[in-house]
Amino acid sequence: PSGPFSRVLAAADVPPTSLVYRWFDFLAFALSGLPVTETSAAAVSFMMKEFFADGAVMDVPVGGSPAIADALARAVTKNGGEILTRAHVDELLFEGKRCVGARLADGSKRKATTGVVSNAPVWATNKLIPPAVLARANGVAGSCLDATAPKTPSFLHLHCAFDASGLPDDLAMHHIVVRDWTDITARDNCVFVAIPSTLDETAAPDGYHVLHAYTPATEPYEAWTGLDRAAYEELKEARGEVLWKAIEEFIPNIRERSVYSAVGTPLTHERYLRREGGTYGAAWKAGEKTFPGHSAPFDDLYCCGDSTFPGIGVPAVCGSGIAVAHAIAPVEKHLKLLDDMRRAGTLS
Repeated sequence: PSGPFSRVLAAADVPPTSLVYRWFDFLAFALSGLPVTETSAAAVSFMMKEFFADGAVMDVPVGGSPAIADALARAVTKNGGEILTRAHVDELLFEGKRCVGARLADGSKRKATTGVVSNAPVWATNKLIPPAVLARANGVAGSCLDATAPKTPSFLHLHCAFDASGLPDDLAMHHIVVRDWTDITARDNCVFVAIPSTLDETAAPDGYHVLHAYTPATEPYEAWTGLDRAAYEELKEARGEVLWKAIEEFIPNIRERSVYSAVGTPLTHERYLRREGGTYGAAWKAGEKTFPGHSAPFDDLYCCGDSTFPGIGVPAVCGSGIAVAHAIAPVEKHLKLLDDMRRAGTLS
């Protein structure tokens, strides 16, 4: 499962030049930011199972991404948990080699009762551990605290609100523009566009749509560093062209329709998502290096998220969270959950 999905295709005698192979290459890249030769078979297989299940759709949650966060928050609080927002963690707290809690930016401390779980990227989690504590570890190389992990490139984003008058009522929500199927990871080769207001009427005022277009992990962070403000704004306008032109493939007059637009860059990604280098995630190449496991080289400290196995992308990240929950929860809770799922009909 930790090898690349390309081995699965090879075992099935799928030629690398075939449409089927290139389709899987695209899907792997869309999931992980890496080609099918470098994306783990576990991550792709999990996505395929969900993607092609009976009744599966690729739509949008009503209320957008905040609705997902709100649903997760309800699941936590209804079971007695507490959620702190705008509560930045400055440092993880240790007693010897045991992680016992966290110190927040306001100086307050939160003590753990069972363990500490970080879903921050590996580069951020590593910096939360005092250097003296890291020095006491038996080495973090290859672990979920290994900050030498390679990074995928970053993103370009375009957010746009536009006049919807005269557009077809059945305008699709998802659009993907691929310029060259032979090198799926090339810069500017792929642009993804989502128009959630085609399905969610609450996403935009009557008579308007909103869209989000982006290049998936192909924008080099280095091209954006060291610029003054004028040069930065000039580069934003120039690089935004690739996104506008992709949208013009299906809405030719999008620029005239636009009433608001904003371009996001790797620096935007870094600042607002707290992603070092604006990266999509760790770029461990399947078959060469396995994404690390979830137990840190300190007692009661766990890591999940896209720096850990099985890798990048929402399905993989969910899998990593499940793995950590399994590691922490006692067996009797596992069995009770399985029984509850069987009774609810969510587990066959």
